[in-house]
Amino acid sequence: MGDLANTVAKLEEEVADVRELRKIVERLDTEIFSRMEEIEEAGTEILNLHGDLDDQIAEHDYMAVEQSVASLRGLVDVETVLPAIDTVLLLTALRDDAPVPDLTLPLASFADDDSWEHPRLTQEDLDREFKAELVRADQRWQEVWGDHSWDDEGERQSHQAEDRADAETEAIKARAGRAGAHLMGLVDHIGETLWPELVEAVESSDRERAARALAAAASAARATETAYKLYEVNLSIQFESSPDSMGAMGEFLSGVQGWLLSEKPE
Repeated sequence: MGDLANTVAKLEEEVADVRELRKIVERLDTEIFSRMEEIEEAGTEILNLHGDLDDQIAEHDYMAVEQSVASLRGLVDVETVLPAIDTVLLLTALRDDAPVPDLTLPLASFADDDSWEHPRLTQEDLDREFKAELVRADQRWQEVWGDHSWDDEGERQSHQAEDRADAETEAIKARAGRAGAHLMGLVDHIGETLWPELVEAVESSDRERAARALAAAASAARATETAYKLYEVNLSIQFESSPDSMGAMGEFLSGVQGWLLSEKPE
């Protein structure tokens, strides 16, 4: 009976150890799932921002656009995302009895430099296309009206000037639209290209690849600050040129502008 009791006690001890190990694994799984969910949810929120920006830019709601791009930068915060990545990789390695990944990374990988690939746009780019649109508008006018018989030269010049003014208004509107589209392009690049790559790298326990994807996403997110300023400047030019082209926002800003001018001391 003594041997049997010892055997039973040993088995009970082993069962207890197994249960404890199972609890540890379950806790590891829960923490891994939670951190992975944080990373994936950030990607979903980034994609949702595209839809928000689409509506906000269409409505010329520059204040909401500014808030959306600020939210994007918050989602792609290296100090928040990188620890979540490292937690998933470390706990996964411990759970699976795999080699612990090298969690060291040169800070230069996240430097605010210009080496990462993402959509780029400058005021010079916008102005170049703006001038090209005006040239095309002049060419169209010549094709349609160049051989027209005018009562006098003044009538011809007046018609051409009116057409040129309309073309310039449309070109200014298109320039602001391109600046807004550039913002959306940065969000798309992060949400549709870089974040899926990041998630896939974490799931594959490829820390180096995940860090590169995060660094590229952080660079693109930083670029939204300059991109927003570009959008704001060109939207302001659109407002000055044609408030009516901005719909309800144009009416609102015109009202505010009128009120401010009326409040100025004489």
